[in-house]
Formats: sequence, C-alpha cells, structure tokens
Amino acid sequence: MRALRAGVALLALQAAQASPQHPTPLRYRVVAAGSELTWELPATLHTVHGRAPDVSGTVEAVPAGGGEWDIRARVSVKAGTMVTGNASRDRTMREKVLETDRFPEVVFEAQQVTADLSRFKPGEHLTVEVIGDLTIHGKPASVRLPVDVLVFPDHVLLQGSFPLSWKQYGVYDPSFGIITVRDPMKVVFRLRAEPSGP
Repeated sequence: MRALRAGVALLALQAAQASPQHPTPLRYRVVAAGSELTWELPATLHTVHGRAPDVSGTVEAVPAGGGEWDIRARVSVKAGTMVTGNASRDRTMREKVLETDRFPEVVFEAQQVTADLSRFKPGEHLTVEVIGDLTIHGKPASVRLPVDVLVFPDHVLLQGSFPLSWKQYGVYDPSFGIITVRDPMKVVFRLRAEPSGP
C-alpha cells in the first residue's frame, strides 16, 4: 500500500511539472547525426551545391512568467569541414573566401524568438520566427527566418531555408574568367536537437 501511495505521488508530481501552470525549462543540443545543412550558390553555367557536415549548438527555453519564455539558441558550423564536391573549389573556399584558419566557425545566435510554446509536445508541428546574428568571416549580420518545429518524443527537428547575401560579409569573390558567382545564395537546414538534461 505504501508503494502504491508513493507511485501515485510520483505521478502527480510529474503531471504538475508537465502542466502549463508549472512549465519547466526546455534544454536541447543540436547534434550532427541526423542534421543537414546545405546551400545553393548560383553561378554562370551551373549552381554550386555545398553542405556542412559538422554542425552543433544549443537551444534553451526558460519560463519567464506570465506565459512568456526566454528563448536562446546558438548554432555553429566548423567552416573548414564544409564541402562542395570539388577539391580545388573547396580549397579556394577555405583559404581565400572563408579564411578558415582565421575564422574557424560560422555562428548563428538568436536574439529574438517569437513562439507559442504552449503547443510544445510530441506530435505537434509549429512555426516560430527567429531574428538573430549570423557571423561569417568574423562579421555579424542580422537575419530573420521562419523555422518549422516538429516535436517528437525523443528529439525535435528544426527546419527551414533563407536567402543569404554573402557579399555583405566582405568575403573574397571566387568568380573567375567567364564564371560569375551571384548573390544571394540559398541556405537550407534541418537540425536534429536532443534533450540535454536539466
């Protein structure tokens, strides 16, 4: 009987913690396995397709009272691991365009997130608006993008796309001869985030 009462008390505590009246912080880490970040760069005669295999980050939402949440997110990519399928082009991208020895990471940090987290539970699909700074080649620039959020029992998928004007970062223009690289490029992301504990 004592064990039964203890079990009922534990269930009641869990229900209270999960209720909208007592929201608990949400903490996730972005993992490379199951994540995908690609881009399309328009150029004369063809489009360059690239991908970033080494992506990581954190997403944290802390109740701020009155139904509001303080949401913070940081996603980083190791610039030196990005590839386009052409060794010569990749070397130019790393050594001249991104200068990965000096600027090893491409980083996005959210500054403002508009989201209704009352619907954040397994099986739900919601869209949030994120405004933040994307730092490339050591230079930050503000970007605004909608993010689709798909909630699963053991992970969350964050996905979307946005145009990126690479010229605003003052990077080396890799155009040569009759090959002209154009602006903007299109970035597509699908990030897997897993719970990171309390």
